[in-house]
Amino acid sequence: MPFQVKILFASDIHGSEYVFRKALNAAKMYKVNYLIFGGDIFSKDFVPVIDKGSSKFVEGKEVQISQLEESSKVSGKTPLLMREEEFQEAIKNKKYMTSLIVRELEGQASRWVKVFHEKMNGSNIETLWNLGNDDPLELDEYLSGLGIEIAEGKVRELGDLKVVSSGYVNPTPFGTYRELPDSTLFLRLDSMFKEVSEGPVILNAHAPPINTKLDQAMDRDKKRHSVGSKAVRDIIEKYKPIVGLHGHIHESGGIDKIGDTKVGNPGSYYTDGMLNAIFLVLEREVKGKGIIVKKEYKVKAMEIIRG
Repeated sequence: MPFQVKILFASDIHGSEYVFRKALNAAKMYKVNYLIFGGDIFSKDFVPVIDKGSSKFVEGKEVQISQLEESSKVSGKTPLLMREEEFQEAIKNKKYMTSLIVRELEGQASRWVKVFHEKMNGSNIETLWNLGNDDPLELDEYLSGLGIEIAEGKVRELGDLKVVSSGYVNPTPFGTYRELPDSTLFLRLDSMFKEVSEGPVILNAHAPPINTKLDQAMDRDKKRHSVGSKAVRDIIEKYKPIVGLHGHIHESGGIDKIGDTKVGNPGSYYTDGMLNAIFLVLEREVKGKGIIVKKEYKVKAMEIIRG
């Protein structure tokens, strides 16, 4: 009987602790071998809250910080607590605002890593973490200090499988933390694929390939436009990985093919606390005899799950 490898892929959680916990639960429920986080894990939306001692204010109205914090566990929209003078400085100084955001996200990362260990210890599920274009670069080193190795720019081995990971995307109108011209992104991915001497490869690239079901962004007039990465598509066409796992474009969840490579984007409804993930089953067959054997993988199942 062929050996099966089961993978759960989740992306674009954007600070929703509900969705993060659901991903951990789903990995155990589906009895996967590997859990892959594809990027944009932490919050990108913030509510400035002015701290005046015993009272807290948002746009001049008094609020209960505990209620905002509880709401943020679903929506990912995180209260950013600061004094009045910090708020005024942040308005004028983008770099200072970023430092406040990074400080808040480091706290979020610490809490989530604790949740991760509490829920996953003893599960025998290997987890691969990567960050995305909306996750500040400072989080790579911070998470490393917490014992979480970020897969960015590396070739990781998951059993017989090799996983090439990058959270960088082609340029967006928003000037996010991890953006590269397609020409540079191609070279970055190409150098990683050249490290792989043999064996099946999974591409874990946050940017979806251009001109697929995965990259159709909707404009204000509800018209769809292909906004994915030419570099990612070119890499898939050149190296033919067994699977491409992507995210980034929330409204364009779907499964597609480029040649023989199946590609998927689970999409994202994180603001509603809903998990979108890809459940992937790969089937391995060993061909040959004696010392001359070859392990071949094929996609047995690839589907988007929601809940």
